[in-house]
Amino acid sequence: MNMLLRFFIMVSLLKQQLKQQSTSNYLSIETLTAPTVRQYRVLPHDMGFRDHLPNYRYLSFIELNITKWLMNCCHQKGIKNLGWIIAMQEMVYLKQIKFLDKITVNSMLVGWDKKYVYFEHRFFVKNQLMAVGMTKFVLTNKQGKCATEVIDMTGEHLTEVIESWNQHQVAIKAAKSTELTKSTKAA
Repeated sequence: MNMLLRFFIMVSLLKQQLKQQSTSNYLSIETLTAPTVRQYRVLPHDMGFRDHLPNYRYLSFIELNITKWLMNCCHQKGIKNLGWIIAMQEMVYLKQIKFLDKITVNSMLVGWDKKYVYFEHRFFVKNQLMAVGMTKFVLTNKQGKCATEVIDMTGEHLTEVIESWNQHQVAIKAAKSTELTKSTKAA
């Protein structure tokens, strides 16, 4: 319930803000890669049964930032809002975030290819880095998946980190496929 409330507040404030902005035919690299920074307070319903922010809640904050970024891009481009589906996500937790901490989530586009968009997320409390995450997702519209070119991300823009992350995913899928083949033959 808490995240839904935060989502609706964010969307209504963003819509008011976007009404005052103009649209353009092309989104620049600077516009696409501008960080999305939002602050949140860790409230009672964010907490799990332990005394720190649970792992799953980080992902909810990431979803809010990506949604804000995508709504911004769609408005500036003058197109209908797109959806998105997470294909892969990874988090590195450095320190615990405690009850009532004020967190700053900084999300930034770090790359793309013809199918996927890649974001990096940094969580701070009082300017101290608490966690880092990576998200890989697909853009969608009413017809299904759509190419990243719809918001002017042409070609490929991949960093070494993204390439090694993708290689790791391919290795995991290959190992899982081998396991399934062996277990099917054994049965």
